[in-house]
Amino acid sequence: MLMRNLKYSFILALAIFCVFSLFGLTKSSWSLIGQEEEEITIPPDAHKKAIQALKALGPTRGAKTIDYRVVSILGITRGIEAKSEKIKATLDDLRAKETETEYQIELSGDVLFDFDKWDIKPEAEEMLKKVGEVITIAESSKVIISGHTDSKGSDEYNQGLSEKRAESVKNWLVKNSGVDFKLIETIGHGESKPVAPNTDPEGLDNPEGRQKNRRVEIVIKKK
Repeated sequence: MLMRNLKYSFILALAIFCVFSLFGLTKSSWSLIGQEEEEITIPPDAHKKAIQALKALGPTRGAKTIDYRVVSILGITRGIEAKSEKIKATLDDLRAKETETEYQIELSGDVLFDFDKWDIKPEAEEMLKKVGEVITIAESSKVIISGHTDSKGSDEYNQGLSEKRAESVKNWLVKNSGVDFKLIETIGHGESKPVAPNTDPEGLDNPEGRQKNRRVEIVIKKK
């Protein structure tokens, strides 16, 4: 009888430990609450061990009957919620838009590049890191990066500059965020798709409008 009680006590302790690990309630997880960590993502091994430990106790031991299907669904749901919350926070930081099929991110060309250049500026890397996070967490199957310029310079020059800038963003994401280069398509639109007037109604230069037109648009398709 003593051995049986010890066996059940051991199994119960294991079940409690696994369940606490499942919901991120270990001591180390408590210390991370409020931080931007992925402590609420359910590790597959912890989830599996928790189910096994609970089953070892039997369906009627403890305060109430255990529904293993509910435990499994809860673990999966919690993982999905963690991804959703992480993406939402990152999209808010990027001031991005979301539709049913994709995430739309617009980045200022002046933030990404120096004048007439296509090398990524060091101060833009934190922003691009967030873009990489969205692509990774969303498990996107396709990403489209479009480069745009203002109307200063010739059509041919602006077309080439927009293509090089789109390609630079792609290369940075592949190298620094681990995004598969096969997922990313780049397009250069030059000055052909302005979002603001490059000149005012009198035909004079409109610096504010031109600044808005110098941009990179990133479309991240949902899985």
